[in-house]
Amino acid sequence: MSNKSEYIDMDINKLFEDNYIKDIEKIQKNIQVDSDWKKVELRTLVGERYRDLIKAADTIAEMKVTSENVIKRITNIEDTFKDLEKKYSIGFKIDLPDKHNDKIKKNISDAVVVQIKILMDIPEFIWSAIDDNNFLRASQLFILAQHVNYSVIFEVGQSILTQKYPLVSKQWCIINNFRNIISEECHRTLQSLDLSADVAANCLASLVLMEKTSSKNLLEKLIQLRSKAVESIIKNENPHSVRHRIKLSVKLLTDTISLVHSCFIKTSNHENGLVDQYIKTICDQEASKMLSQLDLNNHLIDKYLPSVTKNHKPFAKGEFTEISTSEIHEILKNWFNWIKNFANNEITKLLNLVTSVKGIFNIREESILVNLPENWNNIWIDLSITQINFWTEYYHPLLTNRVKEIIKIRWNDSLINLKEQIIDLLLKFNNEKFDYPEHDLRWFIWKDSPSDIPQKLSKNTGGIDVKRSLLMKARGYSPNLVSLCKNIDTNLHTLLLDLEEYLYDNENVTTITITEDLLKINLSSVFDKFNDRSLIQEELQIISELMIDELIKFINDNCINNYPNYGKLNINIIFMARFLQALTTLSPNLNKCFTLSKISGLTITNIKWQNVCDKIKDESIKIWSIYAKNYRNNINDYLNKYLLNDNIYGLNISNIINEWEKVIIEEEAEEGKRIKSEIYVPYQPSVSLDKFLSEITKELNKIIPHTVPKKVLHEIIEYIVQELFKYYDKVTKNDNLREKQAFQILLDIKYVTLLMVPRENKILVDKSQEIVNNVLAKIDPFDSDVFYPFIHANVKKSVQRSMLIFGNLVPQMEQLHSVLGARSELGDNTKSITDPPGVLALCNGAPWFPPLAVTVPSRNLPLIPVTIPDKTQRKKTPVKEHKRNDSTGATIKSGAAAFFGAMSTDWFGTS
Repeated sequence: MSNKSEYIDMDINKLFEDNYIKDIEKIQKNIQVDSDWKKVELRTLVGERYRDLIKAADTIAEMKVTSENVIKRITNIEDTFKDLEKKYSIGFKIDLPDKHNDKIKKNISDAVVVQIKILMDIPEFIWSAIDDNNFLRASQLFILAQHVNYSVIFEVGQSILTQKYPLVSKQWCIINNFRNIISEECHRTLQSLDLSADVAANCLASLVLMEKTSSKNLLEKLIQLRSKAVESIIKNENPHSVRHRIKLSVKLLTDTISLVHSCFIKTSNHENGLVDQYIKTICDQEASKMLSQLDLNNHLIDKYLPSVTKNHKPFAKGEFTEISTSEIHEILKNWFNWIKNFANNEITKLLNLVTSVKGIFNIREESILVNLPENWNNIWIDLSITQINFWTEYYHPLLTNRVKEIIKIRWNDSLINLKEQIIDLLLKFNNEKFDYPEHDLRWFIWKDSPSDIPQKLSKNTGGIDVKRSLLMKARGYSPNLVSLCKNIDTNLHTLLLDLEEYLYDNENVTTITITEDLLKINLSSVFDKFNDRSLIQEELQIISELMIDELIKFINDNCINNYPNYGKLNINIIFMARFLQALTTLSPNLNKCFTLSKISGLTITNIKWQNVCDKIKDESIKIWSIYAKNYRNNINDYLNKYLLNDNIYGLNISNIINEWEKVIIEEEAEEGKRIKSEIYVPYQPSVSLDKFLSEITKELNKIIPHTVPKKVLHEIIEYIVQELFKYYDKVTKNDNLREKQAFQILLDIKYVTLLMVPRENKILVDKSQEIVNNVLAKIDPFDSDVFYPFIHANVKKSVQRSMLIFGNLVPQMEQLHSVLGARSELGDNTKSITDPPGVLALCNGAPWFPPLAVTVPSRNLPLIPVTIPDKTQRKKTPVKEHKRNDSTGATIKSGAAAFFGAMSTDWFGTS
């Protein structure tokens, strides 16, 4: 008998007759196993259907003891009442026939059975109501079950009920668990994201029935539960993005105000809140109406249920008083303070997870699409509170602050990156084997490259095009410098690109489909989302200015101090000075940090940007001044090498005098004869001075002097002139100075003064005149009168010839042009000089183009009559001609001069 299903119909007597004891024991074990399996199956079934009841098992066990104690006390009270009734009505006791007593007992038994049936069916209806989110009906059913239970106890008695109908107490224990279940479901529903006003009012009305909650406490509970919902979205771990979580929180806060208005506030149409409406709807409802909605026969209800059970109004005690306006204001005020603190703490933490302005922009655009109720303005009017926009009041300022923080972080990251690049470059420059030095840019300036000029210049429409290397060469911006500025400009470009969209993207209109309600409004329609534009722009300017100050501080503290932390001082000074020069030019996005506007390419005059440019320029000039100060050592070295070491005191004239010009002077004697005489006049500066100025110019050419600020270059020139004047002042005080040397020194001083001293520099002009007077004191007055005009003319010629070579040492080129005027050596056919002389560049791609001389070739000039006063007042007519002891003149005359003669004009003329 292995089939377990056969055990049920088995005859016990026959079993013992047909089987041995061992078989019977085996059958017993199989029956026990089958019973255990059935128990497990039953537990599983019960657990799936009554899961919530299982969770409440512990609570039920505790409540069972309490309930039994209460029931015992009620039973004692009933027994006491019965004893009193018997005691005081003993004289009126009438013995009824036994038949009548049997009828009463039978009617009581039928009523109990019907009520037990009600108690058995109600749990299923409560679950259905909970599933339908009709918590008010679930609460009504629970209260009805409670009323039926009390009615049975009152009618039968606790002791008899426990003895004869133990099912009642067990069923009530099951129903009693719904008290917590309904409350928990109401709380959970009130915290849901999508909560309609009807469902919310249904939950709140249910709480009024179940917990007898007052209107004030009910409103506080609604606010509290909605606040917990906001907290759960923001605080708890969930898969939603920051953007979606903030949007949901804004929606919850907005919906909460609408729920408060719908559930508690009497509208302008004199309609009470939904909670009050629901409570008033059911307060007069009798139990019979609720019982008729159950699966019971109305005939049974009318016939067997006692009148106290049928006609009782179980919901009449659920009266609901309206909340006062002052209480609403107090509760909402406290809630607004909570929102402010919560946003400042938790929303700020959430926004800290966003690391780009683009992310903040997406949060704003997503959140302002939250739809507002159609009666949004009327809600605040009915609440008698000044309208509050949660987004504008609590969220938008946090987004603005986060944008400011992101700007600072991104700027700081760019600055850190820039500092690291500067350090790397300075360490490379320190390497002597580095092929691209910054303190000698001749490798870059004088090297032709196919990319010097772009194929289409029209593409360079705005700003500085770093791809035009010829322009970079002209400005002295090396590839290292251009790359450095380009990197910080790129970093700022990414930041500003997001900022422009955040601050000016007001043309992005959300498309509305035909099916959408055109009257629907959202947050974007009730506030200006760009109201923080000025704050952010101002913050961007402040942060940018602070970062520029930080950069300047870094350069001063680490790069150009006496003992720099990185690289060599002489290289650092040049590179940092030029970097600051290039920063405002090669980084247009730095300019946009101060002039950010909606229109691309529009430059807005900004005082702060001008102040920053002036600050950077002044700092660059300051660093160049350090270079000029250090450069004085080089000047002194060259001065010692080429001038102070000349044997002037030993009268080594060959080292001083380069070549003198032979001038023929024609004199008229007393007898009327004309006598010609020859004199030699200094023609050009001395060799030592020329070498000194050449070395100075060569050294300056390394740093591309036309890119050095004029103020600094003038300081260098002024210092050179001062040192030269000191030298010549010392020389003129030598008693052994010969006249021929004095003439050469006179030309040198006049040459230096004309070439390098501006007229407005009275100190140097006076010093020059003082030295000239000292030199003239060493020369015979008669010779001075004869030689001085020729020396004066040769000074101008020398300056004209050397303007190309020593042009970087000329502080005022325009002034010098006006002083030089016409070229006297051309006689009557003079031509004024309006442009400085230049050299035609030799092109490697055109070898047929011959090199041309810098100056006009020498040729015989007509005699120039001059008046030379002497002791005998004789008239002399000098004849000036160029004669040189070397072969240079002959070569030029035979070669280039023939070419010029064929052209019959001056090649370098200005006509």
